[in-house]
Amino acid sequence: MARPKTGEQSAPEKMQDAFWALLEQKPYAQITISDITRASGLNRSAFYYHYGNIPELADDAIASIYDDPDITAFIAHIIRQDEGIEALRDYAIASITTPQRIASIRRLSLIAGPHGSTGLADQLKTHVIEIWLSTLGRNPAELNPGQRILLEFASSGMLGILAKAPEVFTPENIEWLSRSILPTIIAQLINSLKSEDGASAQTLPD
Repeated sequence: MARPKTGEQSAPEKMQDAFWALLEQKPYAQITISDITRASGLNRSAFYYHYGNIPELADDAIASIYDDPDITAFIAHIIRQDEGIEALRDYAIASITTPQRIASIRRLSLIAGPHGSTGLADQLKTHVIEIWLSTLGRNPAELNPGQRILLEFASSGMLGILAKAPEVFTPENIEWLSRSILPTIIAQLINSLKSEDGASAQTLPD
C-alpha cells in the first residue's frame, strides 16, 4: 500500500476522523465499515489492511485521545488541591480555549454520551480512575471496598459531566463551576484515597 505524501493524513487517520464524524451523527452500534469507507474516501481493502472490524478502529481512535498528555493533565488537574480555586478556574478557562483540547474533550463527550456504548463508557471511566490513582500514587489493588465505591461514584459523575461537555464547558459555565462547591467536593473525595482507610481529615467549606 502506497505511503501517504508528506503532510497528508495516513489511511488510519482518515478512518479515525471518519469514525468521530459518524459518531456525531449516529450511535456507535450503527456505524458500519461501509460508513467508514464512504466517509473516509477509502475502500474496504484499505480498511481491512489496518483493522479487522469497527471495534478495532474505535480502540485505535480512542487510544489517540488517551495518549494525549493534555487530556491526562486536564483529568488529573480536576483533583488538584494545592493551587487554589483561582488557579483552577484560570486553568479550566485556558483549557477550553485550546483548539486541540476542545476537539479531544468533544470526542470524550461522544464516548460518554448517548451515541457511545456501555463498553466505551466503561473504558473511559477506567481511564479516568487510572489517571486519578496515578496522580495520588495509589495502587488500585490496595483499595478497600469502600474506596472502590467512592471511585465508582466520583468517576460516574465525571462521565456525566463529560457527556455534556459541549454545553458545560463554556467560559460562563466554567466560571460558575469553579466558584461552586463542586470542584472541592470532587477533589476531597478523590484525595481521601491518599490514606489507607480512605478517611479524609478535611471538611467542606461553609
